Amino acid sequence: MDPATTERLSQINQRILNVENERRERQQKLHAFLEHVPAVFPELVEQRIQQLLNQIQTLEEEGRTLSRDKEDLIVRMAFRIRGGNN
Repeated sequence: MDPATTERLSQINQRILNVENERRERQQKLHAFLEHVPAVFPELVEQRIQQLLNQIQTLEEEGRTLSRDKEDLIVRMAFRIRGGNN
């Protein structure tokens, strides 16, 4: 595998790990928020919940995109190794 592809795969793998960690942190915050914050100000609670849910959704989508990028790189490299012209 060429060095540029190896480096890109490494970067993708690291970002996937970071995204997963960030997503887990947001989910934990959401859980803690729901568990410990009284609904004294329901509008603020609703806003914060929606904000956390949006962040989680964005991180999940980024994770899926990174996984697809990783798979594409691996497939292209496998094709090249087998003598393809791509």
